[in-house]
Amino acid sequence: MIILLGESAAARELSTQLQARDLEVIRSQSWTEAAGMPNFSLVIDASHPSASLALTPLRQRCEEQGIPYIRLERPEIKLPSSPLIFPVYNWEEALLQIEQRVNVLYGLKERPITLFITTGSHQLQSIAKSTFASSVRLVVRVLPEGRLVQKCHEIGIHSRDIVAMQGPFSKEINRSLFKFYGADILLTRDSGLAGGTDTKISAALELGLEVILIKKSKANTGLTVTSIQELLSWIDQNLPDSSITEI
Repeated sequence: MIILLGESAAARELSTQLQARDLEVIRSQSWTEAAGMPNFSLVIDASHPSASLALTPLRQRCEEQGIPYIRLERPEIKLPSSPLIFPVYNWEEALLQIEQRVNVLYGLKERPITLFITTGSHQLQSIAKSTFASSVRLVVRVLPEGRLVQKCHEIGIHSRDIVAMQGPFSKEINRSLFKFYGADILLTRDSGLAGGTDTKISAALELGLEVILIKKSKANTGLTVTSIQELLSWIDQNLPDSSITEI
């Protein structure tokens, strides 16, 4: 039996591919220690990078019990050389970097700094409640889902500053949005080429925006693959076929 964690597009595509191989799969958005460890032969982590960090206990338990744990993640992009790019590796570093850049730019421009956020609503409240929030206008791009828009409203983001759109976006669309909202800083996550990170950064640099890029954590995540095909090849070589039961 395989447990597949995550609700990303990659997770959905992978589920379809596993069904085609008649493998027994349980899909879940998350895992808690209370859920225990049923008789799994493989755990596939196709969750969002921020969610994956919370799966460390599961990874450790798999290691203790000799259960393969495979992380499916998009490959990192090759960053252009620019003094406008500030890479960080976790949310705490991102907040510190935002505060530093906001303080510098606020001192130069003497007006509220517009921070364009493409990391979704996750952790958004920590920015809204930060010590530098009074110096920042927050513009947030989220998926066009009512619950996410409502969450932004509850945090205090005005409707005019919520961009509810489904990506990925071209360089031209990104550039137009950044320019329309008068962005000064782009906060984004390295979600690889498939996530449109390259087009966001390219558009931001053309406009002279500063970019705070949350890169993938360097923490040990066990076996990592960067494509569905690579993962399927591993499964074909290491797991026997069995019937599928998806719940």
